[in-house]
Amino acid sequence: MHTAERRGVLLGLSAAALAALQLPAWAADEESGATQVFYGLAAPPTSYGGYGGNAKEAAKYTFEYPVGWKIDTIGKNEKGMQGIDSRVRNPRNKGQAAYVVTFGRAGEDNKKFKLGDVEQTLAGFAGADYDLQDALTESADKHSSTREVDGQQFYDYDVLGPSISYLASVTLKGGKVFALFVKSPTKTFAADEAKLRSLVASFKTV
Repeated sequence: MHTAERRGVLLGLSAAALAALQLPAWAADEESGATQVFYGLAAPPTSYGGYGGNAKEAAKYTFEYPVGWKIDTIGKNEKGMQGIDSRVRNPRNKGQAAYVVTFGRAGEDNKKFKLGDVEQTLAGFAGADYDLQDALTESADKHSSTREVDGQQFYDYDVLGPSISYLASVTLKGGKVFALFVKSPTKTFAADEAKLRSLVASFKTV
């Protein structure tokens, strides 16, 4: 190898090493699977503007999300019209996010959503996310399961669409419906599936 070529290789390796050193700390944490807890308030529809996150004492639900994901501020229409209580996003994958929808009419909603039915249940939440309606319409791979956490029943749903895929978990407590949705571009879903399913499995009410 000529001296100039050798110098070029060494410079390239040095640049790569420097780039690795300059990665933010959370990037390494995310790769290692580190998580942090989100404390949700299930605020009334008239409340909005980013409630929840670190308020452990007032929490009505929690979930664990990857370190490095960012907490969104929830707007007035999102909270009042769509029922979105909280949302976190992956800044390294723009289409990947998790959000919680809450409603305060469990009796009505239980009849409306029919929690054992994937289509009817998730269609009741589609107003909060139009991508969800598209996934329900286009997906040929939809199924549900149930699990119990501390005596509380959770209904889990998978909707694997051609463009966007969803994992969801819905439960009822204290006159409220709590629903966590995790969405991801289908092209990156398989690579991140374990992380996304872990997020869903961590969802619980307080």
